[in-house]
Amino acid sequence: MHKAGNRVRSSRAAGLACALAVGLWASSVSAEDKAIIVLDGSGSMWGQIDGTPKITIARDVLSGVLGTTPDTLSLGLMSYGHRRKGDCADIEMLVPMGADTAGPIAQAARDISPRGKTPLSDAVKQAAETLKYEEDKATVILITDGIETCRADPCALARDLERTGIDFTVHVVGFGLSSKEGKQVACIAEETGGLYMKADDASSLGEALTDSVEQAAAAPPPPAPEPESTEPAPLPSAAIMAPDSVEIGRRIAVSWDGPGEQYDDIYFFDPTGNNGDGRRLQGRRLHGGDYDNKRLTLVAPARPGSYELHYYYGVGRAVIANRPIEVVEAEVSLDAPATVEIGRRFEVSWVGPGGTRDAVEIIDPAADQGAGKALRATRLSNGDMDARTVELVAPAEPGFYRLHYWNGDNRVVLATREIEVLEAEVSLQAPDTVSISAPIKVDWIGPGGRRDSVQVVDPQAKQGQGRAVVEKRLSNGDLDNQTLTLIAPARPGSYELRYWNGDNRKVLATRPIVIEDAEVSIEAPESVRIAYLVEVAWIGPGAQRDAIELFDPNAQAGRGKVLKSVRLTNGDMDARTVRLGVVAKPGTYQLRYWNGINRTVLATRPIEVVAMDVTVEGPQSVGAEQEFSVTWDGPGARRDAIEIFDPDHGAGKGRVVVARRLVNGDYDNRTVRLKAPERSGTYQIRYWNGDNRTVLATQELMVD
Repeated sequence: MHKAGNRVRSSRAAGLACALAVGLWASSVSAEDKAIIVLDGSGSMWGQIDGTPKITIARDVLSGVLGTTPDTLSLGLMSYGHRRKGDCADIEMLVPMGADTAGPIAQAARDISPRGKTPLSDAVKQAAETLKYEEDKATVILITDGIETCRADPCALARDLERTGIDFTVHVVGFGLSSKEGKQVACIAEETGGLYMKADDASSLGEALTDSVEQAAAAPPPPAPEPESTEPAPLPSAAIMAPDSVEIGRRIAVSWDGPGEQYDDIYFFDPTGNNGDGRRLQGRRLHGGDYDNKRLTLVAPARPGSYELHYYYGVGRAVIANRPIEVVEAEVSLDAPATVEIGRRFEVSWVGPGGTRDAVEIIDPAADQGAGKALRATRLSNGDMDARTVELVAPAEPGFYRLHYWNGDNRVVLATREIEVLEAEVSLQAPDTVSISAPIKVDWIGPGGRRDSVQVVDPQAKQGQGRAVVEKRLSNGDLDNQTLTLIAPARPGSYELRYWNGDNRKVLATRPIVIEDAEVSIEAPESVRIAYLVEVAWIGPGAQRDAIELFDPNAQAGRGKVLKSVRLTNGDMDARTVRLGVVAKPGTYQLRYWNGINRTVLATRPIEVVAMDVTVEGPQSVGAEQEFSVTWDGPGARRDAIEIFDPDHGAGKGRVVVARRLVNGDYDNRTVRLKAPERSGTYQIRYWNGDNRTVLATQELMVD
């Protein structure tokens, strides 16, 4: 009973973080307030906190907390990743906004079965658009246990939404996120003036948040009547220290003095925006900078002009300090070759702000019905920052393209230049036919990119879409002579050789090749005695990883098991023979020719392993440390030995105290000489088969 009570309290405590986001916001709702809860339905929500699945905690929280929200609140529910695996478009509005939606939302949450990815940026954006955030006050409550997994920048999105929204806020609740992961989603709340709460330590959240949540979730009391002559409370003073000017897109250090409360922030302000009413641009919470030294870093707008820095105070957003700042033009340029061949790597030199999110992009200006589309981008930080260069890969289609300097913080293009991508020779030379599993030497001409490869493709596979059955990177061949060697498939038929341009994920050249059947066979005795070596003659590809195997078809409930294996390269390649040690257990087995590259059996034949008499004969008793002879009969394999074994050693586990390889004795007369142990007792003389690690015969020995 005590344990059950703990589980209930743990679940409740983990949920309180979610409740806090809903409750704190709900405490100040009015008739016009609207919100959408975005609930993570990705596969990781099956993970547990204090033994309870996170999705279960979220369901319980929604059921409990929604009952405390005011009737005037228009609330909806959206989820992502709950219907399909691997689909970044899996976002669904489960409950449309409306009053008295607590029941439908709780039911919809109970029906969610997590399974997919985490497109949280697109989900927040869709929720904002549903709320008409550009026209009305709007709040999104994001409950997530993971970071963005669909190639979007949640921080940049939040800045855009905050900049274009009337009064837009996102509260974020993180389940089980590391500090690094938390920062990647916390910025959504920070950029929009919301709260970020961790829920990864359920037990520490419980009692500390209970009173706050209960008070915040309750409907606010009616306001007390104000005296007729009440003067507004004076605002605190503040100051902003910054340079008089900064270049477009550059990062700038700003110092401040003032109250420094939780929601205080400093933003760039464009006094000419919104038709002269002014517009708040990018900024940052004071708590997101170096709070102890009262410093933070901002990014200048991308358009030159006269701006202001504003200190916004608290929830009321009153401006309690401002200072003018001039954003000046700066050199931003790109230098690159005028032309480049398809699929080739080329270098771009750049001049510009060099921000952490800045990148050089290749744009197809004709894509998306002339709107243009970024085909590839390389962050400046992934290039040579000292030399101010980055490497890009040309598209695989010839034509005219544009290079863009992309200023990530402002999400604007600062410089462009045209580049022409030229057609180039790409070809493959190889034999028209080759035998199964045989080497194929291919000469190639092409870009030679680090991800480029030559593939053998079965064009009939995947319902005619084709599938690469053999592939080798160009970098694993002879790059100087532009040659490489592939191993042909093990199945005969008509195939294609393809030059695959990995960076553009495109086939640049093809040529047909026919894989012909070939003789593959195994010759060996029909039977062999247990633990003996058997010589096997073979005909086949003789490739590097090919082997002869001894296979038990009845092992593992009929699935079979390889018992012995010898690489062909460890045998006589000229005579095409290998010697294979067989098992110590009689039975019917298979010899198999194994093609290692294709992981395919090319030939089999049965072999019978038959029993034989294996004996050891020595004296019944000897004196301590006395030498004596033992005669033996058995396989006589190179690892076989005659041992003296102490069965009583180690509480009955036993131990070999003397061992002598048969090859170190008189092999013709099948005798070895041993020396008795110095301690008296009862021992065993054993015939040890080394290949199979099995005892084949024993005799008792007394040591006096």
